[in-house]
Amino acid sequence: MISKNAPESFSFKRITVALDCSSHSKASLNAATEIARTLNAELSGIYVEDINLVRMAALPFAEEIQRISARQQPVDSTRIEQSLRRQSRLAGEMLREAAEPFRIRCSFKTLRGQVAAEVLAAALSSDLLVLGRTGKTPVCRKSLGTTAKTMLTSCKTSVLLMRQGFSLQGPVLVLFDGSEGSVLALLTATAIAGQSTRMHILLVANSPEKTATLKEKAESILPPLIRPSFHEIPWTGIPMLLQCIRMIDSGLLVASDTAGTLSRETIHELIEKLDYPVLLIRKNSGDALP
Repeated sequence: MISKNAPESFSFKRITVALDCSSHSKASLNAATEIARTLNAELSGIYVEDINLVRMAALPFAEEIQRISARQQPVDSTRIEQSLRRQSRLAGEMLREAAEPFRIRCSFKTLRGQVAAEVLAAALSSDLLVLGRTGKTPVCRKSLGTTAKTMLTSCKTSVLLMRQGFSLQGPVLVLFDGSEGSVLALLTATAIAGQSTRMHILLVANSPEKTATLKEKAESILPPLIRPSFHEIPWTGIPMLLQCIRMIDSGLLVASDTAGTLSRETIHELIEKLDYPVLLIRKNSGDALP
């Protein structure tokens, strides 16, 4: 279970989860619910009706291929609208079923428009945005989805990119270089990790002296009952980072793209190439650091 002893200096108060009824979406909802339950946060679910799909269905020459017969037939715009309403209803039901047992304050809203733009706008009123890291189509299942990429580069709030097969109860890995962003990432990891959850801290240092300094700083931040495993990495590039993270095989990666040893561009490239869930911490003006 997630620890109830969240640091007083940092907390998510408002969490938005983007739902589309996919397996990645369900994993996202489970993670968002777990965090909301622990931090007593409000949970807001959104479902976006893709306006591009609606417009395509209205075109007179639009056709679709039947799954079984492989025959082409005109797109039925009425059926598309019904399908969107059904998915919206199911998404709302998913949210309520997840939140009600824990009495989590929740709300649900159906939006229509460009998916990435609507999700981005919804995130403005939240401290944390949660969504699946991959798309629904077969082409996108092994790479970062279009909406996830937009949130990675354009969203100003913290983002959790979740994927099927992982949970917050598994091992957690924190990228730590001593910067303000990495301190906040470590604080967040301790807030969402239970005492029984194994925590790994990857120290990004280029000398034994820097490694010792980073380890001492990290230990001063951690609650007494958390005993992490420390790993040292001399910063040499994306391939080395990927290799180390995959060898640790921790599960959830917690990092920040706020200025530090690792540039914003490096963190984003790492997230795109790494097939793990990632919690990317962005510092808000109201966040207090020790």
